[in-house]
Order: sequence, then C-alpha cells, then structure tokens
Amino acid sequence: MNELSAEYIKAAELDRRIKTSAQLAQQSLYDMCMGFKEMRDSRLYKELGYSDFGEYCEQETQINRQSVYKYIKVAENLPSEFVSSGRQIGIKKLYLLSSLSESERTELTENNDLENTSARELERQIKELKVKAANADVLSHRLEDMNNICDTISKQRDKADRRIRQLEAEIKELESRPIEVAVETDSKEVANLKDAMRRVDLDWSEKYSKLEEDSLKDRRELLQKAEQAEKDKQDKLSQLRAELDRTKAEYEKKLSGKADTAPVQDDKAIFKAYLSTAVDSVTRLVDFVNEHNDSDNYGLFTQKARQLADIINSKLEV
Repeated sequence: MNELSAEYIKAAELDRRIKTSAQLAQQSLYDMCMGFKEMRDSRLYKELGYSDFGEYCEQETQINRQSVYKYIKVAENLPSEFVSSGRQIGIKKLYLLSSLSESERTELTENNDLENTSARELERQIKELKVKAANADVLSHRLEDMNNICDTISKQRDKADRRIRQLEAEIKELESRPIEVAVETDSKEVANLKDAMRRVDLDWSEKYSKLEEDSLKDRRELLQKAEQAEKDKQDKLSQLRAELDRTKAEYEKKLSGKADTAPVQDDKAIFKAYLSTAVDSVTRLVDFVNEHNDSDNYGLFTQKARQLADIINSKLEV
C-alpha cells in the first residue's frame, strides 16, 4: 500500500480546519446576532459610556448600525438551528429570509439550494412569494365578505318570514271572529294586513334574488380568477422547464464533443445557453464580492473581477 504523500496529508488537514472553522463561524454568527439584540434591548451599552446604541456599534465593533440592525432582525425572526445549520448562506440572505413566515421560509428552503442561490435571485423569489400571498389574502377576504353577505341575507329573510307568519296569524284571528262581530272595519283591516303581507313578501323576494344573484356572480368571478392564476403559473413553469431542458441538452451535447460538425443552424439558441451560463457565473461572482466587502481581500476581488471584464472586451475586439 502506497504511503500518503506529505502534500495529501497537508491538504486533508487544511480541509478539516476549513470545515471546522465554517461551522464555528455559523455558530458565532448567531451568537453575535443575539449579543447585539441583548445589548440593544437591555441598553447595557450605557454602562460602557455610550448614550447611543449605533455609536457603540460603530466605535466598539466597527460595524455600521444598519448592518447591526440586520443582525438583530435575524436573531429575532430566525431560529438558532436554522442560522447555525452549517450551511454557508451569508448574512445578506439570512436577512432576506428573516422577513418570511415559517411556512414561507420552509417552502423556499425546500425548493432552493440556498448556498448556491444568489442573494438577488433569492430576493426576487421572496417578492414573488409575497405577491402570491397578498393575492391569496385578497381572495380570502373577498370570499369572507361574500359569506358575511350571505349570512346577512339569511338573517333578513328569517326576519321577513317571522313578520309574514305574524301577519298570517293576525289575519286568521280576524277571520275567525263571529259574524256579528266582524263588522266592516274588520274587513278593511284584514284587507290591509293581506296587502301588507303581499308587499313584504314581494319586496323581500326581489331583494333576496338580487343579492343572491350578485353573490353568485362574485363567487364565480373569484373562482375563475383563482383558476386562471393557477393555470398561468403552471404554464409558465412548463415553459421554463422545457426551455431549461432544451438548453441543458444542447450545452451537454456541446461539452461532450458529440455535436454535429456541420454548421449549426440554431446558433442563437447555443449563444443564449452560453450567455445564460456566463451571466449566472458572473452574477454569483459579483454577489460574492459584494458580500465580502469587509474582507481584507476585497480589493483583490474587485481587481480580478474588473480584469475579467477587460479580458472579455479584448477577446471580442480580436
């Protein structure tokens, strides 16, 4: 059995140290967030001679107050096990996730690789999720309003039915009087009561029919909108999946060296695949540089990124 080389042993040890440090960094991140929250809430910074919490942060930690309040929001809205899970998400994406409910956060986490999803893409998905939730709330409120209207209609109808029964009882009582007592005045009263009953019944029937018609119409419209929204979403997802599958197939065929040697007819699609991959890589690179603006290597990162742009320009000129 061959002995392990010194370089391999060094690489393995360095890999172990990096992974351990990454785990400790995630745990330390949550501890720092909770520390800032406790310092602000308890106002213990006053004991250190500071009258303002933001001043304390900038003077003692060299972290601006805007960033500190992001750390505090993470501590307030995300569970410790989520922040300290070992995933290298970064404070920017953690801050975006802290604005979501637990169910919304779970949905995004299950459908995305948070470590490899850019902060910009995550922010876009969160906005779409918020719009979806807002639309659902609107539909829910409108349906609740319709149910309330139906309840009101039912109560009004019950009231009208009771009035009709009362009028019928009065008419029956008048009609049951002895002939010698049922004078002309009684006949007029009976006629008036019957007329009033007919008017109440007619008025209520018209009113109820109109309200019921409006209620059913609104319900149908709401259901149609909800069904159309779901259909549009599924159509869009199908289009995106088809486009992704086609682009991946073309790209993989190109990489494997199995592409036809004849002139490519659909050069626009191939260019689009290359461009999509390049844009995604450049976006991730820029997000990485921006997220590490407080790093000692920030100047080197930005210099190399700009050199990449210069290389692209020089290649195109040739």
